[in-house]
Amino acid sequence: MIIPVLLSSILLTQAPGVSDRPVQTSIPAPKVAPAGAFPLLSLEEAIALAEKQNPSLDAARARLQQSRELGNKAWSGYLPNITASGSYTRYPRDVSFEFPGATDPITLQQKDQLGGQLTARQALIVPTLWPAIKNAYLGEKAAALTAENTRREILYAVAQSYLGAASLREALAVNEQLLDVRRGFERDAEARFQAGDAEKLAVLRATLDRKEAEQAVVRSRNAYAIARSALAALLARPVDFDVAPPQGNAVALPTEAGDAEGAEKTALDRRPDAAAARINVDVARGGRKQILFEYLPNLYATGNYSAANTAGLTGQSTNWTAGLTLSWTLFDGGLREANLRESSGKIAEANANLRGLEEKIRDEVRKARSELESAEVNLSTAEERVKLAWESARLAKQNFDAGATTYLQVTDVNAALANAQLSAVAESLNVRLSRLTLMRAMGLFDPTGHTLVQP
Repeated sequence: MIIPVLLSSILLTQAPGVSDRPVQTSIPAPKVAPAGAFPLLSLEEAIALAEKQNPSLDAARARLQQSRELGNKAWSGYLPNITASGSYTRYPRDVSFEFPGATDPITLQQKDQLGGQLTARQALIVPTLWPAIKNAYLGEKAAALTAENTRREILYAVAQSYLGAASLREALAVNEQLLDVRRGFERDAEARFQAGDAEKLAVLRATLDRKEAEQAVVRSRNAYAIARSALAALLARPVDFDVAPPQGNAVALPTEAGDAEGAEKTALDRRPDAAAARINVDVARGGRKQILFEYLPNLYATGNYSAANTAGLTGQSTNWTAGLTLSWTLFDGGLREANLRESSGKIAEANANLRGLEEKIRDEVRKARSELESAEVNLSTAEERVKLAWESARLAKQNFDAGATTYLQVTDVNAALANAQLSAVAESLNVRLSRLTLMRAMGLFDPTGHTLVQP
């Protein structure tokens, strides 16, 4: 997880008489550095853009569209099957036969023989198609739920990536301001050293702090660029944007989230992957029923129409037939029995997968609730630590002005204040991400509501 850094203020001290510049006791809360020519992209815009053009989500929609043909394929077995065929045959010569007393010979075979045939078959009773059609519709539902789960996971990843990028942008702005502060410390330390009010160690310490601040700016700039690139890949767009800090507090949790049992029940009821796993159990049972129905006979209605350019002995160049066909496989070498045993194993596998997924979901909910509780406690502690650090910094400055403390001690107190504030902001982000994670674990994270599951 990417942790943001945000420094609200840093105390600066200056010995009286060293310089004509006014004494700085604090700096205001840093503002996010301007993003240049790039427009700002909000979290809502990023999620909407991912919904529209994320490649993985487009692939999920394409797979869903393919799965919606499962019902049509299953019904094709019960719809009429009509085939047409034609033929042309070249013979060396015509073949004819003359009956005694007949005026014209009967042509049995022409040199250029043409023929055509039209065959139709209609299923009347095919027991194996009954569970197959039902299974096809179940498969469509399972595919829709799987696609919906993929969609939510992608949007959750976008939200995480956006928050990480936004935090790094804030870190870059803060580190740039900290660099300015460290440069001011270095100038003040050098001035005090020249005036005899500070030791050489203070100058060396200030120089080291300034160099570390410069390194932090470079790291923050590169980290922010990498985070924007990762977000741009999820949004399928160029890296021609900057991110804006999300407005408002963390996502509001439903009342069920406060109760462990209620949160787990909500997750099992609302998560698309759990619903898809339950349907897969029904599909496996339907597959076994389909094999059982193979023991029953099948009845078809058939029809045939043929035409040729030679009438033959019958004197008819066209012919048609209609009838019923009954087929019944009495023994197939034990294939059905083997398939039945295999289908029983598939049912057991689907049930085991369902139980495993349910336990995983319960674990994710428990873990998310625990992490959220820890994050909230940590945030409360970090905020108290900030209050204590502020008071320590205020007292350190008073003591420094009174000559009761050293320059290096003031620098250490200011560094402790900065660390406390950074920790508080980090825990604030942890609370936000933990709430999003809990919403996802409970199956309630759906920022756009454009579900792929058909009502």
